[in-house]
Amino acid sequence: MRAVLLFFAVVAAIATSSVANAQGRGCSAVLNNINDAAALIEQSATTYWAHRANFVDLIYGPSSQVVPNAVQVAEQEKSAADVEKKAMPGRVNSLKGLLTAFNAQGCDPSLLLVTFEPAIKHGKRVNFDQFPPESELEEQAGPGPTRMPR
Repeated sequence: MRAVLLFFAVVAAIATSSVANAQGRGCSAVLNNINDAAALIEQSATTYWAHRANFVDLIYGPSSQVVPNAVQVAEQEKSAADVEKKAMPGRVNSLKGLLTAFNAQGCDPSLLLVTFEPAIKHGKRVNFDQFPPESELEEQAGPGPTRMPR
């Protein structure tokens, strides 16, 4: 009887560890996909804004006077930016789906070392064509004086 009990205890321990290892492998695979998707969104957003800046410079900036075929080059920049913009909703939705899969598998949230909110925010800015705020680099000014000096 003791041998049978010991046998079942060993089988249960092996089964538990193999399930934990399988879950760990599944979580790490999803985690790698999350990191890749977030990096792709960041890279795509950077590429999009570079093309947009080049487009604006070629149409309204000093390059419009220097580049002989500025209008054609600007259209090429706009087309390249549009390609990035069209792909962005799918990339953001893919990242959200991966995050849902990560949570559904019961993975440990502390494994998410990279913050994915900025990637989603940058993707939405590209979707709605909202330039990244430049004020992040500046300090916020405090409230002015309560009363004008005399």
